Amino acid sequence: MQRLIFILFTFLTFSFNDKNDGKEQIIFDRIEFIFNLKQTIQKDVWESFTDKQFDVPLIYFTDTSSYVVNPTDKFLTTFKSKLVFENRQIKIYKTEQRVDSLPFHMETGLTSRKQTDEYNYHSPFMRCSSYEEVFKKIPDVLSTEEWVTMIMHEYFHGFQFKHPTYMDYYEKNIVQVQPDSLINIYNNNSWFKNLIDKENETLLKSLSEPNSAKTEKLIDTFFKIRSQRRIETKQRVKLDIANYEKCFETMEGTARYVEFSIYNKFSTMPPDYKLSKSDTSFKSFKKFRNYKIENDKWLYLTEKTTYFYAVGFNMAKLLDKLKIEYRTKLFNEGGLSLEDILINR
Repeated sequence: MQRLIFILFTFLTFSFNDKNDGKEQIIFDRIEFIFNLKQTIQKDVWESFTDKQFDVPLIYFTDTSSYVVNPTDKFLTTFKSKLVFENRQIKIYKTEQRVDSLPFHMETGLTSRKQTDEYNYHSPFMRCSSYEEVFKKIPDVLSTEEWVTMIMHEYFHGFQFKHPTYMDYYEKNIVQVQPDSLINIYNNNSWFKNLIDKENETLLKSLSEPNSAKTEKLIDTFFKIRSQRRIETKQRVKLDIANYEKCFETMEGTARYVEFSIYNKFSTMPPDYKLSKSDTSFKSFKKFRNYKIENDKWLYLTEKTTYFYAVGFNMAKLLDKLKIEYRTKLFNEGGLSLEDILINR
């Protein structure tokens, strides 16, 4: 009898999913691919990424509609939605009305500080436009898999903010100074930019240095330059940037680290058969075969990107090289940063 019930349930599930038209099937296959990739990240890159307490719903926007994956009860109360697909790990709902009218999304969004009735108050949601909409805005994104790496970067921010101690620290100590403030200092002050670039250059040397004693000296030099720069910044700009810089380096550097790890995974991953059948924008990871980080200098050079993304990314890689555990500590211990772990190695 139990076997009969299971077979009946399986039949009903497949019957329910088979009703989807081809256009929606691409959406469902892409979302399944995203959630399967999250499992790969959990297994090989960042343990706990898919733990239940860190689950972040996904809102997928087309030009005319929106779909939400594993929504909260509050979301379903706020937006009238219909279940259109489910399997063992995801439930996808289509909202009756598009969640908002913005033409482009690629961010983790939440509202914080002042309590509101918003569906995402203290509850991060990953929001992404479809590949087609992203391509319209960013023509350099040439495949579904490239689009997915952008999503995973942003998804990791949701994972960060699902840690209560990290969220509490960010709200109380960081949110009043936004990343743009540091970016403006870097862009408008040559002395600041030159010192940042020198710090990052020292980090890169420590990453490539085979001798452990010389590596330690390079790290000490990095912190000396950094300390002097922050003193000078406080005197010239009248802002103590240390805590903000450490936070943004950790936040963005680890998200970039996850993104980079996916590039490496894609270099050897077999094509996704299901996605390749439904999605002509999926290119079976061709761009990532024989991947070399040297071809993506924007990942690690401060002059090619927002500086604290690169510095944080290089710190994470350096901690790997030194075999210092940091993944289980970050975000679980409030404002603990990559810099804190590296300086106290």
